Amino acid sequence: MKPEQLFLNDLYIIKSTHSESVNKLTVQVGINRDHLIFTGHFPGNPILPGVATLQILKELISAHRGYTVRLVRAGNIKYLSFINPEKNNLVDFDIDLKDTENGNIGCNASIHFEDTVFFSFKGEFLKGKILKKN
Repeated sequence: MKPEQLFLNDLYIIKSTHSESVNKLTVQVGINRDHLIFTGHFPGNPILPGVATLQILKELISAHRGYTVRLVRAGNIKYLSFINPEKNNLVDFDIDLKDTENGNIGCNASIHFEDTVFFSFKGEFLKGKILKKN
């Protein structure tokens, strides 16, 4: 996975990745504190929207696996702390994947930085189209 800007063109940039296997991935993401999304969510107190957090997770899985994915089951989503890009513009995604018997991808993930955990997720994604290689 190469460093690049994704989601709404420039909401985040991949700073570093570490992959132990096709099923275990750690990605450090830099959040663009000047992104337009923060003018509405919320003026004077920017917070990364929960749906944007989930979209970033989805994009990281797609890039790692080489095909698009679509959320089909969210068994557990917990937002434990706000991601304010003025205070936490770097976050780490720890992602564990497992191919399920029905052909989906099981996912356990957490987003944190140092001792602060922002988000935890357990669910499944459906495999989609193969991504084109650049």
